[in-house]
Amino acid sequence: MDDLEGKKILVIQTHGVEAPTRTYSPLFYAVAAAAMEMEVMVWFTMNGTNQLRKGVAEMIKLDPSSNTCLKDMLQMCLDSDVELRVCQQSLNLWNMTPDDLIDEVEILGATSIIDLALNYDHVMYF
Repeated sequence: MDDLEGKKILVIQTHGVEAPTRTYSPLFYAVAAAAMEMEVMVWFTMNGTNQLRKGVAEMIKLDPSSNTCLKDMLQMCLDSDVELRVCQQSLNLWNMTPDDLIDEVEILGATSIIDLALNYDHVMYF
């Protein structure tokens, strides 16, 4: 396997709390890539934005019998130095303001995703 250290992975997350089983995998892969010493960013857009609203991720479980909630997965990302970014226009879609977001999420404009995709080594889309 090639040396992966320093490679950059962009994970685009378009699914939100209405589809819990689709919110976990992108975050799990992001943490795995960070563990492989890659630079990782998760870009939340469209419905993916709603999982970043304060107080929401605590209520979302992949499996009702599990003690792990979406907030745990987001915290694992942050603890692994995965950057969390959200699309400004998607905030508008959900009537959210910057004050509605969990801590440590940066807002970027829609054109940022194009620049990011061109400058990252790989893009994963969920």
